Amino acid sequence: MILSMTGYGFKRVEINGETIEIEIKSLNSKYFDIQNQIPKELNNKEIHIINLLKKNLKRGKVNLSISVNQTTKNNTIEINKNIFRKKYNELKSLSKSVNNSYEKDLFKITSNLNNIITYNSKRNKITYNKILPYINEAINQFNKFRKKEGEDLAKDLKRNINKINIYINSIIKTDKNSNYKKEKLLKKKLKNISTNIKIDENRLEQEILYYIEKQAINEEIQRLKSLLSNFLITMKSKNLYGKKLIFISQEIGREINTIGSKTSELEIKNKVIEMKEKLEKIKEILFNVV
Repeated sequence: MILSMTGYGFKRVEINGETIEIEIKSLNSKYFDIQNQIPKELNNKEIHIINLLKKNLKRGKVNLSISVNQTTKNNTIEINKNIFRKKYNELKSLSKSVNNSYEKDLFKITSNLNNIITYNSKRNKITYNKILPYINEAINQFNKFRKKEGEDLAKDLKRNINKINIYINSIIKTDKNSNYKKEKLLKKKLKNISTNIKIDENRLEQEILYYIEKQAINEEIQRLKSLLSNFLITMKSKNLYGKKLIFISQEIGREINTIGSKTSELEIKNKVIEMKEKLEKIKEILFNVV
């Protein structure tokens, strides 16, 4: 199964007047690497949360954010009576000094002074058990995103593998014609040698066969076809084999390079270049496969 290393999951829920938002994002990474921002109430469960993500996400540079915001006000009011009386008496004394008496106004003014009224906000405690189901929902959404992205990656991988197979079939035809031409050319050149030289026909056939086999690419082609087939089979597996696919792609590259080094045919060398180009595209895609 092909899953993209890139993923995104988000869950928003309201619990007891508080909005909880859980966001999971990931980018490419060889290993599981996580950065998290969680409320202090969940600090003692941080390891549990990390292990949960590691179990379900496998690989990637993961960013987890859990935020808690108060939706409804749940405040209590505290009045500092001592400070109120002190400020009120000071203002009252001051008003008498100017022959004015504004009891109601003095009360309002005093009430609005600093340190008289304090609003205390109460928060409901967020527990791990309350939030766990919603973390799992975000993980499920995240994995659905990865699966959808993975389907697109799989199509690109198959397209490039099929292109390489087409080039191989073309190389096989070219190679057969090339061997026939080589044998014919060698025999023609030997006929031009002086007739005074006695030639052992059996030995001649052996030497020609040896020369052609030295440049033969049949074994490399068979191994390459086998590797391409193994690549496609591994892609269909239910398990996550991103690292295995990278290894197979490296082996594919070795066989392609050997074919290019053994052949002298320009047409085959051009096909080898085309195969290398498709293989590079495959490797780029595999960097984003779990």
